Amino acid sequence: MHRPIRAATAALLLASAGCAAFAATTAITAAPSAQQLVDTTLAAHPELTVLALHVTPPTESDNVIIASNIGRIGKRADADDLAVLESGQPRVELTRTGDLSVELPMRDVTGKTIGVIGSTFHFAHGVKRDVIVHEAERVRDELARRTPSLAALFEPTH
Repeated sequence: MHRPIRAATAALLLASAGCAAFAATTAITAAPSAQQLVDTTLAAHPELTVLALHVTPPTESDNVIIASNIGRIGKRADADDLAVLESGQPRVELTRTGDLSVELPMRDVTGKTIGVIGSTFHFAHGVKRDVIVHEAERVRDELARRTPSLAALFEPTH
């Protein structure tokens, strides 16, 4: 029976095997409060299939996924994620499975942009894209109300 290798273990194994470039792109950052936000938000929104938070941790220089329901913790942001962060404009696309992916700037409670929220919603026939984008904005605003600051995402949960 094969068991999945955790990202941190894989990074250590590959780094020790001379694959430092891979290890550098999958740095693992502990963000328990951010993960709790993802988990509780997904529980409250069954229409969401994916939720990932991309931020630049306070002690690092790369924007990475710090919390999600699909793993990939520590994965560096790609050009599309960074474009949303830099422009402040949403990115909306249909996924291969027919769901709708919406990326929006992530904000803290003061309105300061602190990263990008990647969300994917079930996209039923007949539903307008604008309705899904509005729902993604509502989720973004809920997350902002529960995010006192960037640093708070990395605090232990209570």
